[in-house]
Amino acid sequence: MRLLLLLPILVILLAGCAGGPMGPTPPLTSTEPAVSVTVQRSRSLWGAPATMLFSIDNRRVYGLRYGQQFSFLIDPGEYRFGYELGFNSCRQRAILDPGERYVVRLTPVCQIDVLRFGDLR
Repeated sequence: MRLLLLLPILVILLAGCAGGPMGPTPPLTSTEPAVSVTVQRSRSLWGAPATMLFSIDNRRVYGLRYGQQFSFLIDPGEYRFGYELGFNSCRQRAILDPGERYVVRLTPVCQIDVLRFGDLR
């Protein structure tokens, strides 16, 4: 009987372990220079065992594990970056300028920082 009670919990925990690509980033279609974006998950221990599911315009793109990052090219313009981590679902509007490089830092406390590469501290 106890095994039947633990089985759903085990399934939920294992589902949070998958990381890596989950879907395509938006295709490049603009004639303006593409934007380079690097997404970084913080090394906070809060939520460390779970995968952070990064999304662009509410479409899951990548599953980030503790301390991981990934990079991609995207057209300039306005986007809604977000992530899901456990019960947290966080979103941040970002306006990306042509030809720029950005770092998007994700923390498990619903903080999404979109920084130009030259502004990093």
